[in-house]
Parts: sequence; C-alpha cells; structure tokens
Amino acid sequence: MKKAFFFLFVVILFSCDSENVNDCVQTSGDLVQIDYDITGFNKIIVYDRSQLIVSQGPYEVILETGENLVNDIDITVADATLSIKNNNSCNLVREYGVTKVYVTLPDLQVLRNSSGLAVKSSGTLNFNELTLLCEDTEEEDAFHISGDFDLDINVDKLSIETNGLSNFFLNGTVNELDLKFLLGDSRFEGRNLEVQTAKVFHRGTNDIFLQAKQQVTGSLLSTGNLILTEEPPVLNVEELYTGRVIIE
Repeated sequence: MKKAFFFLFVVILFSCDSENVNDCVQTSGDLVQIDYDITGFNKIIVYDRSQLIVSQGPYEVILETGENLVNDIDITVADATLSIKNNNSCNLVREYGVTKVYVTLPDLQVLRNSSGLAVKSSGTLNFNELTLLCEDTEEEDAFHISGDFDLDINVDKLSIETNGLSNFFLNGTVNELDLKFLLGDSRFEGRNLEVQTAKVFHRGTNDIFLQAKQQVTGSLLSTGNLILTEEPPVLNVEELYTGRVIIE
C-alpha cells in the first residue's frame, strides 16, 4: 500500500511539470526569456504577479518566467498602453516572484502599478513628463492599490496619485512635483530626490519625506506628516488635521 501511494505521488509530482495541468499544482518549469516585438507605446500597466523593470532606450520587451507559465501571460498593446497580465493565479507548489518583465522604451508618460510588487528602474529614466499611479478612484477595485515604485529619475514634471499602500522610493531630480495622496498608508521617500517646486495634497496616514529647493504648497488633511529636509524660500502648506510640516 505504501509503495502504491509513493508511486502515485511520484506520478502526480512529475505530471505537474507541464503547461497543461491545473494552475494550483503546476510547477514553473525551467526559466526562459521571450522577446516580444512590440513598439508604439508610452504608457504601461502591470497587473498581479509580475515584476516590472523599466529602462530607457529603443523599444524592447522581454518576459522572464517559467516555461510552464508562458501561455497564461498576456503582454499586449492597445491605445499606446502596454498591458502586462499574469493569469497564473492559483499557486500551491511554485515559488513566488518568478515572473519578471523587462521593458525598454524611449519615452514613458504614464506608469500604473497594480501588481502588488515593486516596479524598478534599470538606469536613470530621463523623461519630460511622467505620471505614477496606484489608485482606483475612478473604478473601485478595478486595480490593486499596492505595489511600490523604486526608481531613479530625471523628470521635468512628475505627478503621483495613490490611495492605497504603495511606497515611493525615488532618487534623482524633478523640476515640478505634484503629489496626490488621496487616502491610505502610502509613504513617499524623497530625501534623495531633488525637487524645485512641489504641490502636496496629503490625506494619508503615512509620512512624506521631501527635498524641495524653491517652493512647497498644499494641504495636510489627515495624520500623515510632511517632513522636509530643508526649508524652502516659499512654504505655504495648510495643516487641517493632526499632520504637521516638519523641518529635519
């Protein structure tokens, strides 16, 4: 009886190493890289279970994942938006964090993180205008509202909108920064991001750390603080609840 059970276990184990079995018991298989011939996009949305790494240059999209998972990953372009969807949802036997997508593009205008994982940059991203999103204000529950941003940037105008749990770890330089922390517990780590002027709307519960050289305006409407590495010449921020402006 024990031998029969062991034999059955071995058969099931090896049968899981295939792209045709149920997601829940499917192994990842050997790691593979697939190059997609995709161009003509300046916006990116990354959904669950895929980590995005962004760099600047001529268009290139590379998927790195287990060979058994490839068929359930969709990478498409519509309306100038690259969409990354990993439909390998049920997981009982696989390691997490297997799927990565490396995207290189000449210009990026909008980056939405709905993955629950950190979006990272490879090298410095030099763009004119960039918007970072992790929110579901227009379509509730249409997007996940977690997933960090860990980016090195050189951007003229940077806009950020979040209402969830995303954290922003940004390094580099920005001329104009527009922060909208609508709700949630998002944190902004901008000590190493040199900003000239910043506009802040902060209704979250976590803190915003900011290095602003010329001007900071806005309002604090919840318990989260605005912590400045230095006091800029123009500082006009309303403290409408318990959150405070703090100069380090």
